[in-house]
Amino acid sequence: MIPLSAFARFSVREHAQAARLKKGLRGYHQQVYDRPEREIRRLGRRRAGELGAQNPYAREYWMRSLGAGLCREVGAQAPDWVPRVPVFFVTLIDEDQIVYPADCTRGYRPNPEIADIRRYYRRALRGLDYLGMLDPTLYVSAQQVQGVPRFLLWHAHALVWNISKGALDLWAESVRPTMSAYLPYASAVDCRQVRPRDLRQLIWYTNKTPYKQYQVWRRETGSLGQQKRNINGVNSVRLYADMKDLVLPRLTLAGGAGRPILRQAVEASAAW
Repeated sequence: MIPLSAFARFSVREHAQAARLKKGLRGYHQQVYDRPEREIRRLGRRRAGELGAQNPYAREYWMRSLGAGLCREVGAQAPDWVPRVPVFFVTLIDEDQIVYPADCTRGYRPNPEIADIRRYYRRALRGLDYLGMLDPTLYVSAQQVQGVPRFLLWHAHALVWNISKGALDLWAESVRPTMSAYLPYASAVDCRQVRPRDLRQLIWYTNKTPYKQYQVWRRETGSLGQQKRNINGVNSVRLYADMKDLVLPRLTLAGGAGRPILRQAVEASAAW
């Protein structure tokens, strides 16, 4: 496993987000939980072995474990952790992977289950060597645009290696027509080569806890606009409720040379 010091500043961000969530759970305005201290205990170190999706200690462990496996694969070593082969950061977004509030009665198609969402993105990434995670974008104040107060758009981030930029571009061109990004000006498939010294940053970003909320509105032209900011306490609690029963292995995607890395992380967590 990569030493904690290699990810120290990224771990600080995880625990800062957990602190905001705890403050939100104890806040006067949250109306989701009558016994918030019970939920706060789930975010503690003693519960990290359960690999809950919003436990900061679990996220820290998962990031270091998957990151260590990936760094071995791409030849990245201390002190600079620069990969010896090209690594690419890939984002996939499909609007069919939107999950609406459970009490929504507008007649939308049934919400996809997390297993279905994971299967969908894994199918798109088939044939690549990669490690990735599902990540929810929380849209709030969406009543005017979507007729619901909020919703989640599940997308995927993946780190891909053992492929050339040209071959990855061809793969992206073949997958892009099968998806539709929620925002019309966004790309459903985005591929960027990782700058060597940014590998740890992208490992963290791929495995991070969601910490932003987004607002969407319709411009006078009819197109959609989007604005983001740090998630507030009330919405932190709502997102926690949506993700409370999810564990990190269920959110993780792996293919090709990435599968043994995921398997080793799961096996190691059983004895953690």
